[in-house]
Amino acid sequence: LVQKYPKRIGLFAAIPMNNTDGALKEIEYALDTLKADGFQIGSSTGDKWPGDPQYLPIFQEISRRKASVFVHPYVNKCCKTLMPGIPESVVEYDFDTTRCITSMLYNGTLSACPDMKLIVNHSGAAVPMLAGRIKDRVPGAQTSNFGTPKTNTDGINAKIPKGVFFELRKLYYECAHAAYPFPLAAMMKLAPPTQYLFGTDYPAEPMESTVDHLPETDLSPEIQRAMNRENAERLYPRLKNL
Repeated sequence: LVQKYPKRIGLFAAIPMNNTDGALKEIEYALDTLKADGFQIGSSTGDKWPGDPQYLPIFQEISRRKASVFVHPYVNKCCKTLMPGIPESVVEYDFDTTRCITSMLYNGTLSACPDMKLIVNHSGAAVPMLAGRIKDRVPGAQTSNFGTPKTNTDGINAKIPKGVFFELRKLYYECAHAAYPFPLAAMMKLAPPTQYLFGTDYPAEPMESTVDHLPETDLSPEIQRAMNRENAERLYPRLKNL
């Protein structure tokens, strides 16, 4: 499809996450031969999340190439059929996305890969809502004289030298099936308008589940333009002005 409609359709390539050598070769092939626009990964692979140290060389190479990575929700081995009778798509997808980003944050992947453009699904899942709590639980936070935790103002340690909020605010957040006023409100309090992207999750979800709710958020025309097109054009300049 990309070969047939190169000015209308882009391509995210897949990466064999549990084969580091194969993944590095695939990154080279996808970008140099296939001319892929970026990559898609699952929020977890088997029983590991992307912040696991074994994946760091993969993300470092993506950062070196200044490429983008879209996180798509998956359900970790730990949590399949965790709540009998409740589909995993109800909450586990978004919880796994949140574990994914927290894993990459705490293990230093986000800090070590400053030029990787990471796109988080579903308006950030639970990340925007939990960002403060995630920041306050960063290992190495100071303790008071009474031994109780004292707020680590910026969530800084050796693996997050610029702080938690800095790393979370530089991520991109797409609004597929999360354009209700509540998730967008949390996302917009965390990240600046330059980081918003439009998405629909079609065909997994009907497009209406996203587009019908965007008007409820009272976004300004400037933010709507940024979300709908301008931010994506900065990420993928070859598709600009089409």
